[in-house]
Amino acid sequence: MRKSSFNIENFDNLNDFFSEYDKNVLLLKRNHELLEPLLNYKEKTNSDDEKQKIQWEVEASLFDFYGGRLFSFSTSNGKEVGEISEYPQLNEYQITAFDYLKNRAINSESAYLRARYNLLLWHSILKKNNTYAKNASINYIAAIEECIRKLEEEIEYSYLIGRIIENLFSVVNECKQNIEETKEITRQLLSSKDLNFWAKHGIIEDMLKYPKIFKAIDFTDILPFFTEQINVANKNVDDFNLVNYHLPTAIKVAQKLKSDVKVWYEEKGNSCLRLADKEVEEDRYWIKLDYYRAAIEAFLQSGNFEKRKVVEQQYFELKPKVKLNEYRIDLDEETITKLKENQDEIKKFALSLLKNPPELNYLNLAQGKYFPKIDDVKNAIKNKEKGFLEFVTTLQFDNNKNISREDPEQKEYKEILEEYGQRINETFLPFLHYFFVNGIKSGHITAKNLIRFLAINTWIGKPYVKTDLGGNLNESNWIYQIVPSIVEFYNQILAWGESKYYTPNFILCIDSLTLKIEGLFRNFSERLNVSTSKGKRKGVQEALAHDIIDNEIIRQYFNEEDRLLFDYVFSNNGGLNLRNNIAHCFYNEKDYHPDKMFLLITVLLRLGKYDFNTKG
Repeated sequence: MRKSSFNIENFDNLNDFFSEYDKNVLLLKRNHELLEPLLNYKEKTNSDDEKQKIQWEVEASLFDFYGGRLFSFSTSNGKEVGEISEYPQLNEYQITAFDYLKNRAINSESAYLRARYNLLLWHSILKKNNTYAKNASINYIAAIEECIRKLEEEIEYSYLIGRIIENLFSVVNECKQNIEETKEITRQLLSSKDLNFWAKHGIIEDMLKYPKIFKAIDFTDILPFFTEQINVANKNVDDFNLVNYHLPTAIKVAQKLKSDVKVWYEEKGNSCLRLADKEVEEDRYWIKLDYYRAAIEAFLQSGNFEKRKVVEQQYFELKPKVKLNEYRIDLDEETITKLKENQDEIKKFALSLLKNPPELNYLNLAQGKYFPKIDDVKNAIKNKEKGFLEFVTTLQFDNNKNISREDPEQKEYKEILEEYGQRINETFLPFLHYFFVNGIKSGHITAKNLIRFLAINTWIGKPYVKTDLGGNLNESNWIYQIVPSIVEFYNQILAWGESKYYTPNFILCIDSLTLKIEGLFRNFSERLNVSTSKGKRKGVQEALAHDIIDNEIIRQYFNEEDRLLFDYVFSNNGGLNLRNNIAHCFYNEKDYHPDKMFLLITVLLRLGKYDFNTKG
């Protein structure tokens, strides 16, 4: 990878600096170095005018586009409780700053920058003018052409091309300008010998996302790319990508062309069999079995009855050899069908709620609607048969492999939490996933309307006063402390949904909100004048989340259904033990799933509904 060389000392004025900067923008962008030269020149120059222009340039660089959505560099609290402030903000640009952007959108020597400036102007508080969108698309096309020329020497530009084409398709789809020019550059990319198949596959996926731009006829020459890749895969064994990415896309293209999809299902079945053949270790037979299952489904779709029968026999013979550390439940076709129908019903119901005002949905979640009910959980436990291990002493292992003996007095409630957890995982978390992810992507559920609800309708938004060691009164508000995690989570979901080039990360938001909720439980106790201190061998210290929730005085303020949810999320006896696992770093990066954030938001809503004048 070629490094960018940019010596600030070579430039005596801003015009000379920008002339060289603009020529190197694609290299700087590829190397994630766009900001560094700007900041260095701002530090060097003594001109206030140049410093101001560079500052506007820096702020313009801090915006990012994923698909058609604009993201600011950072977010924080606004001046008022419940407000969210973003940096930079387009609506805070001065008129002179917009004049500067308009000038750069015309005179910059970089097509990539001209595209960005025009797109920023299109998203700004100025009257939305399709001229800006048209100019953005023209310059994105020019930037792609420049990248294509660079591909001959450096393959690393493939990723940048993918990002630019994603933005191009989005703006063209919205403004309906330069459609034919967009199709032409797309054909040029797909026919390029220097662009790898991974990048071409991403472009084809994006084409499928925009049916208003790309009609069936535009996919006429697409399927041969997949045929060629299959031939390559048969030599170099890339069956995993074929099964999980390439062939599903080929099937979508074939369906769009109304051509025969059976050949692609046949290839998928063959790829699954090759993957199964590679699994020879006994402890991985369950993976082999799943590849057989996928092959059976593929051959069913391809109509290859003979191969399907052969693989069904292989599946049958392998089943007894599969050994799992826990257990496997084989379900018949009728049960599987019912489970799928149940998931479809959950999705349909969750999406129907998005027609309601967001405040009504938050209120229903706060009241415990849609959650598993404790009476149903208890009845399910009663109807279960007792196993022979019921009379055996049980050892428990936590996430860090520490061992403890199970307390007989807590065993019954642990069973309740475990049964509750199963119901949460089977129905409630899928419901929350459909509700939040689709709601956030569609704009019905936003960080702003959630925070506004918490600020106005819950005690969490009420200020509280604490006395410091010097006897001074300090007023604070919890909304300011939970805003960063909520906004971060919503932005991660938004960017994830907008771009396949973005990999979300939920570590910051989950870590932050978990510990803030512990603080909320502590503050809830303080407002009720209930002690949150706990005596220890070496003195007194603050109680932890599960200790506060376990406090008998505090528990009487929560209804039974809410106590069950709080215990499930924070308990170390059958629950997720979320606070402990996060505070002691027992989680690895794979444990930070958005489902945990969904649960934390529901805890916020159900904790926040209580009035301090009443109990229960």
